[in-house]
Amino acid sequence: MKKIKLFLVDDHRMVIDMWASLLSTNPKFEIAGTSLDGEKAFEEISFTLPDVVLMDITLPGMSGIELTKRIKEKLPAIKILGVSMHTNIMLIKQMLVSGASGYVSKTSSFDEMTLAITTIHEGNRYICRDIKDYITNQVISEQQSDPAYRINQLTKRELEIVNLIKEGHSSKEISEKLFISKRTVEVHRYNIFRKLEVNNITSLIKITNKSIV
Repeated sequence: MKKIKLFLVDDHRMVIDMWASLLSTNPKFEIAGTSLDGEKAFEEISFTLPDVVLMDITLPGMSGIELTKRIKEKLPAIKILGVSMHTNIMLIKQMLVSGASGYVSKTSSFDEMTLAITTIHEGNRYICRDIKDYITNQVISEQQSDPAYRINQLTKRELEIVNLIKEGHSSKEISEKLFISKRTVEVHRYNIFRKLEVNNITSLIKITNKSIV
């Protein structure tokens, strides 16, 4: 079976040596070359013509993003796998837009690295679990900080009370309008303030005015 030729690009010799040592133990792979510098890497990759390049983002001379774009423009058959500690969504997106077929973290396991290489070599995309989890958690965090998300957590009754509070009604007046006890209104008020993460009526009005209630 023909081996997958790999080229490793990283600005840390220890990282390159570690991955080269690990990957060379897999009979599927052959280490075609390594480089610590973006400019030199392009010359060596053009000469060795590897199947897959493992590409760090932060490099001297030329960034991994720039190098990826250059390789894909000149040598489109070569697959690029981003390998970095970066979890910045914009950097990951730039790497993929520039032509990388996948992205893994330097903390990914050897098994996941192997899977990522074989997956993109076969023409598919691969994003490691760490990065997927990070993106998912970031999206959830952004959603939860969105006023509309918090407002959507309110019940129908709580929304009714929010509108009455915004109209300036006291707890006693709200209880009379909704035919519930003042104590029940106070409980609803407490839950509303907790869900919206506010501690006064001014803040409540401000946050609910950002969405239709």
